[in-house]
Amino acid sequence: PIAGVAGFIAVIKNGIGIIKNFEKANSNLKAVSGATEEEMKTLMATSKALGSTTQFTATQVVGLQTEFAKLGFTVGQIEDATGATLDLAAAAGVELSEAASVAGATLGGFGLEASETQRIVDVMAKSFSTSALDMEKFKESMKLAAPVAKAVGVSVEETTALLGTLAN
Repeated sequence: PIAGVAGFIAVIKNGIGIIKNFEKANSNLKAVSGATEEEMKTLMATSKALGSTTQFTATQVVGLQTEFAKLGFTVGQIEDATGATLDLAAAAGVELSEAASVAGATLGGFGLEASETQRIVDVMAKSFSTSALDMEKFKESMKLAAPVAKAVGVSVEETTALLGTLAN
């Protein structure tokens, strides 16, 4: 009986710790994003929903949202980009913050809207599975290639295909 009580207490403490971490992460997101109370309710609902239906926790999703906020994304843009970026992180086997950073930088490099995140993620996932291109090579290459490609009218798909060929 004592072991059962101790186990129950440990479960309760762990649950309280998870809640505190989630609340702290949301407080940080609010500070970085400048979101209103209503916008925070929306972001929290999204993080809870994705935290219960993906391999990532709600707190990890809030961390991803915070990364997008740091990149200057609005709450609506964060909402548009979150699900696709979770897919990218899972497919590429990278941290959520890295997936957010790379996807956000690629969107910015090509002057695309956050609503185009799924397109970017699909292009990246396809290139990673069909060439020697990986997240690190993609990230480093796009720093230089994206602005030039945008300037001369080359799409993200064409640029990524060329990078994949070079990686091979």
